[in-house]
Amino acid sequence: MSNHSKNKKKIDKMQEEIIKAAIKVYAVKGMHGIRIADIAKQANVSYGLVYHYFKNKEDVLNAIFTKSISIFLRAIENAAVQEKSLEQKLGSITTFLFNACKEFPEFMYVIMFEVIWTPKFLETRNFMSFTRAFTTFEKILIEYKQKGELRKDIDTTVSTYMFFGGLEMILTGIVIKAIPVEKPDMFQKLSHSFIHQYIQGLAENKPA
Repeated sequence: MSNHSKNKKKIDKMQEEIIKAAIKVYAVKGMHGIRIADIAKQANVSYGLVYHYFKNKEDVLNAIFTKSISIFLRAIENAAVQEKSLEQKLGSITTFLFNACKEFPEFMYVIMFEVIWTPKFLETRNFMSFTRAFTTFEKILIEYKQKGELRKDIDTTVSTYMFFGGLEMILTGIVIKAIPVEKPDMFQKLSHSFIHQYIQGLAENKPA
């Protein structure tokens, strides 16, 4: 490995550590209460080192958004290419996100309450990734509509926003602990119930 590659890997690792520290601080203090000094303390690095990688606290939050939308987009794209039923494809997306709530609650809290409601982060690059995720999902619906598995009269764009709107509310409920998920199988049950009811609303009624 060249020195350039080693240095880049070291830089990437340091940025990742700072982002991880920032997620913990944002989850406790929120956007308005956080300072770069808080992030530096949590990451156990110097104040100046954080500024070496990020311009300000908004830049750090933007990095968190970029990371989250990248993961989100990858989950949808992976589902889109699977040779599975519509229910299985959508289930893989919801299961991925519900598992993220279970495994990385602080990360999901920051995404749900500090990132997606901040207009600044719908800048050109992030907005393109955001719309790409929705477009990819809509293509899944179009595919199954053309197969005759969904009603011919559904609007796939509206149905796409309905899916993510409903999913957002459930994720919010999980994050704020309004939806109890203490039982080991609750995430799986939530995923199944949401997908089943969503598809039932779109499905072409077949004659008995």
